[in-house]
Amino acid sequence: MTAYVVDTTGGKVRGAEIDEGVLAWRGIPYAAPPVGPSRLRLPRRAEPWSGVRDATAYGAPAPQPPMPVPAGAAGPTDAPVLPEPSEDCLYVNVTAPADAGGLPVLLWIHGGGYQVGTGSDIAGDGRTFARRHGVVVVTFNYRLGALGFLAVDGEEHTGAFGLHDQIAALRWVRENIAGFGGDPYRITLYGLSAGAKSVANLLASPLTRGMIHRAASSSGGADHIADRDQDAAITRRFLRTLGAGTRHLRKVSAEEILAAQTMLGEGTRAGWLWRPSLDGLALTVRPLDAIEAGAAAGIPLLVQTCVNECALYQLLDPDAAEQADRVLEEYFGTAARDRILAAYIAARPELAQDPIQLRVDLMTDERYGIPSTRLADTQSAHAPVWRSRYDVPLTGLPPAVAPSGALPAMHGTDGDAVWLGGQGVNQRLHEAWAAFVTTGVPTAEGLPSWPAYGVARRTTMVLDAAGAHTLDDPRGAQRAVWDGRLWQSGTWWTLDDIAGHG
Repeated sequence: MTAYVVDTTGGKVRGAEIDEGVLAWRGIPYAAPPVGPSRLRLPRRAEPWSGVRDATAYGAPAPQPPMPVPAGAAGPTDAPVLPEPSEDCLYVNVTAPADAGGLPVLLWIHGGGYQVGTGSDIAGDGRTFARRHGVVVVTFNYRLGALGFLAVDGEEHTGAFGLHDQIAALRWVRENIAGFGGDPYRITLYGLSAGAKSVANLLASPLTRGMIHRAASSSGGADHIADRDQDAAITRRFLRTLGAGTRHLRKVSAEEILAAQTMLGEGTRAGWLWRPSLDGLALTVRPLDAIEAGAAAGIPLLVQTCVNECALYQLLDPDAAEQADRVLEEYFGTAARDRILAAYIAARPELAQDPIQLRVDLMTDERYGIPSTRLADTQSAHAPVWRSRYDVPLTGLPPAVAPSGALPAMHGTDGDAVWLGGQGVNQRLHEAWAAFVTTGVPTAEGLPSWPAYGVARRTTMVLDAAGAHTLDDPRGAQRAVWDGRLWQSGTWWTLDDIAGHG
């Protein structure tokens, strides 16, 4: 490929060398700006440009509230410099070895509860995968919050604009990545949190057939979509807060949209407020049902969760655990709620002395553990699946965050290990992920044999501070409590509680 200038479907772009032997192109439009009459509508192809476009600076992130962080925690010191958020946010970034040609592609979908985040979150510029493993890394922004997921009354194919942005980015990669040295027939999707849920949505979508070749999910599942009642309730509240009807949604400013969204809820409590709808185009049925029916047949899948996912939410909002009893009662009724609590204590008697941790465990399983297991269960009937659990504590923290200097492995703490590696088991996890992207099988020197996952044994690679080992159906007694139980994923706090703390 040409060292710095690449010809894309939109026009020529010029990148730069960011590390020895590593090139990057940033801020390339993969769709037209979703502004004015295009707001709250499906993405359109980017307008072509003439000449050579400079692609050395990131594009603007989507409009969003501040990202919640634990009190006393410092932000990242090596975060990239980004423009101010803007509705004009549909940009893609590519990092590749300088001599790339026909290399595997890793397409990262960022998390953030569909309300915050940007393509460079956790992944950075992806240079570690490019330099060490010969992988072409692609990151991108997509519409968030109300601008990405508000279901507009009276319109078709509404409520999943951010998901359509992701599909547009995937299509852009398929059409253009060969010019950057990538193989358009070896694209691995990887996402964490909302990004992982997005991976499942894309696997389920009829619009992505043939474009995905491998997939990896960290703390996700395939059930977090809005039903009609949830769409109606959120849209009604949003319009009331905005003080405008649907006919004015494309006339008010983006700042007014974001202000109304923030009044509706922000921070931890709004973490599950925004999500895609069944829009009849990108999603026609619940993603898990589509995957169970074979929508992603033949696509190898790597599924990972952290052992104590929702300790993060308890840390950020200390009444998170208190919601568990109400949530379970709303799902299953009082008697079933009490049976579930009792079953967890029977499975792990130490939880009887720690009612907060008992409910954090329940939240962890309801939000991430069981949805991830069900995703692995369903896809294992159609393709090779590998399952892992990350138990490595987060260490070296300031006393204001963790008096002991350490916290358990919680939501998102596996991200740096996957992207950057590190010492011991973290490095082996990174190498296993790279092997999956390049060969379709997660292997690494020093990592035990990792059998494929199946519902008969549910073999899981457990990574902890001492190393790595496999277990069959870890915490299986807790998992079994949820067997046969179905529920509509929603917010963890009530809509009134979310708005009351926005």
